[in-house]
Amino acid sequence: MLHHLDYTMSANNQQFGEPDAHDATAQHEKTVMEAGEYAASLDESVKDDISNRSLGSVKISPQDERTEWELIKGNPENLAQFFVDQKMTVEQMIQYAKKMS
Repeated sequence: MLHHLDYTMSANNQQFGEPDAHDATAQHEKTVMEAGEYAASLDESVKDDISNRSLGSVKISPQDERTEWELIKGNPENLAQFFVDQKMTVEQMIQYAKKMS
């Protein structure tokens, strides 16, 4: 059971704990750091391909999405701002417009 980790920064400020330790805690620290780096890289690599909305955002209903589209589709300025706010690529803009039409 893990009760406490010593987060003392090493002299080079690149990792916590003792960088030259080779005990069980050092191995655990290494595993935790690698898992965190992997999770961060995975999130970064899939967010543009898989995520349909930003993390922490609220999913809206299809009816609300349709209502929003009907309000903005006739106004190029609002439509452009919507696409910018959603951080859509040109391809995503085209696909979204096709979906909503």
